[in-house]
Amino acid sequence: MMFGYGGFGGIGMMIVGGLVGLAVVALIVLLIIWAVRGLWRPGSMGMGPGSSEDPLAIAKARYAKGEISQAEYKKIVNDLK
Repeated sequence: MMFGYGGFGGIGMMIVGGLVGLAVVALIVLLIIWAVRGLWRPGSMGMGPGSSEDPLAIAKARYAKGEISQAEYKKIVNDLK
């Protein structure tokens, strides 16, 4: 007896169930990756655009690291005042 499923019933349901299971696992993995990448986006940890850090402190740090010259630093300070 095939209980109304035909010859494909049991195996077909196992295949569909397996594919649905794989899709759910893939979706969960993608959501985790998306969430983790969002944590290290510039601006989310006090760095880069969107941060609440003082612009003068940023300019001072960039000058200290050698990223900008003294003339650029002075121009930034004057522009911000």
